[in-house]
Amino acid sequence: MHIFQTAPTICQASNPLNLRSQNKVQGVQRRSHRFCPRSVQTDTDASPSKSSTAVQLPADRYIATNRFKVKNAPAFEKRWCERKSRLAELDGFRFFTLMRRVDTKDEEEVDFNYVSCTVWEDKENFTAWRTGEAFKEAHGGGTLWGFVDMLISSSQTLEGPPKPAFYDGLIPISMETNSESIPETVGGWRKVEADGKTLIPAECYVATNRFKIAEGFGTQFEQRFASRDSILEELPGFRFFSLLRRDAPQGSKGGLHSGASDEGDFNYMTLTVWEDKAAFDNWRDTVKRAKESEGEGGGKKPVGPPQMFLEPPTPAFYEGKLVLATEQGA
Repeated sequence: MHIFQTAPTICQASNPLNLRSQNKVQGVQRRSHRFCPRSVQTDTDASPSKSSTAVQLPADRYIATNRFKVKNAPAFEKRWCERKSRLAELDGFRFFTLMRRVDTKDEEEVDFNYVSCTVWEDKENFTAWRTGEAFKEAHGGGTLWGFVDMLISSSQTLEGPPKPAFYDGLIPISMETNSESIPETVGGWRKVEADGKTLIPAECYVATNRFKIAEGFGTQFEQRFASRDSILEELPGFRFFSLLRRDAPQGSKGGLHSGASDEGDFNYMTLTVWEDKAAFDNWRDTVKRAKESEGEGGGKKPVGPPQMFLEPPTPAFYEGKLVLATEQGA
């Protein structure tokens, strides 16, 4: 099920992915975009002491997620369809989707298989929602765990509590959406029929890549993204990209300032939203062909200081459901 149609203009057209400059991509004339954040100095030195003098990228979005391990997926989705929320009407709201993980095998054990993802204009907008009446309405009318308790007690859909994770959204690219393509809402929430026995339709495809970056290398890692060119906004079906930097207290697992530990969580993630999996596959094939044409094929390992990455990046892929969108994009 496709709900997006691209408007003639884009919100922001400056974002790096691991793509080189090319004149044409699949017959489309390419515009070269390079993100140049204010006061950022590109530093290719592998030393954390040197990179620490560079400027951290500014946050242009704030992303709130909640990760769930679900044992009854249709019932879980039904509860989300029936929840009371006016999220789409709140100041600073940009985008929401409930994501079901689709890259795992039937018997594979994973920490979570569903993620709720909300994109806000900034952290202040998120905080206003988190401390306001709208949050209570959407979460059982009470505490932070009110909605979780309601889910567990009413339908036994979860295995344990959810795991929230919050991020600064860096260097976003966001495509505008035609008003007629925005999913209809009732009181700020979607009205989607769900029977609790079958899954509701997917409305987008979400690709993520999670990174554990060592302490002292965060700014340099950000600059590597900021110095690269992007063709994302010229590819069919592209909706949104951002490099996410974990917003966690100093010293906590997954926090930027502590670095990620082998036992802890990742502290950076790329988030890319596509209209569907076919659009994502087209982008991946485009990247592969571009690398092959420039002699980068043959399974070459990415160049970079090994001490920056505590372990190889971990991808995860999702179907997005219950999409809430805005005309200005995510």
